[in-house]
Amino acid sequence: METDVSTSRPAVRPAEFARRQPVIAGIDGSRAAIRAAEWAAAEARSRQVPLRLIAIVPAIDKPAFRAGGSRYRQALETLEAARRAVLARYPDDDPVEVALEVKRGQAEQVLVELSRSAALIALGSTGIGFFAHLVLGSTALSVTRDARCPVALVRPDATVTGDVLVVVTDWHSGEPALSAAFRAAHERGADLVVARVWPGREWSGIDEWGNSPALVSDAQIEHCRRDFPDVRFRPVTVVGDVVSAVERLSAMAQLVVVTHDVDAIAPARLGRATRDLVRHSSCPVLVLPAAPAPVVGSEAVHR
Repeated sequence: METDVSTSRPAVRPAEFARRQPVIAGIDGSRAAIRAAEWAAAEARSRQVPLRLIAIVPAIDKPAFRAGGSRYRQALETLEAARRAVLARYPDDDPVEVALEVKRGQAEQVLVELSRSAALIALGSTGIGFFAHLVLGSTALSVTRDARCPVALVRPDATVTGDVLVVVTDWHSGEPALSAAFRAAHERGADLVVARVWPGREWSGIDEWGNSPALVSDAQIEHCRRDFPDVRFRPVTVVGDVVSAVERLSAMAQLVVVTHDVDAIAPARLGRATRDLVRHSSCPVLVLPAAPAPVVGSEAVHR
């Protein structure tokens, strides 16, 4: 994987970027990518960290793809347009630190590598351009699955009103999702809807009956709320057709938060619920990395 750093705002000092994990937005010139940059800027501003706008060109050994070539210059122009859109949304007395960067390589590899030192990666989920296939193709799912930081997929017409929705299936994966969701609801002045998924009993054998995962309890939700007592939450238990139920709930939300699940049959793939949210949710979806394996007995701590 090759990398070429192109330009940054003079006001941003590299040493500051090294000390603070930035929010990153992938830029391709589409309306969805511009909206993702604006969404990422709001996140960077609330976290008081820099924003990095990244364009990626294939690492093809031809003049058009090298520094100074036509494709490289086009990438710089899309970055400048995104920077202007971001800065136009905020007053001069509350600026957002922005750096522009062109990288060369394969999109998913570049983005996953960037995720190692990022607070968040935001991508536009529809539109035209280099990232256009992300929401329906393998790249978005690969980045969402393999990224070391949360990944947000943002629609071009993403709303800024409504509740924050968090989808939880168990305490182990639900705790980080709940914490992130309460934080997001607090920053947005929104209520939180907690969709507690109960998949039902496993019917593969009698011995499995007692092993069904327990619902996340109200006490566990309150535990994650402790740092954000101002946020009101409403738990909803989802049984049966989980995907359809979550899609209906997301239609009334401004953000969906979920910890990515893994397909039990094909571990290299995301689970169905996460894949369908990434593809079909009408609002931005924030997918957190899979949580580390739980410590035995830890699930009973906050019941």
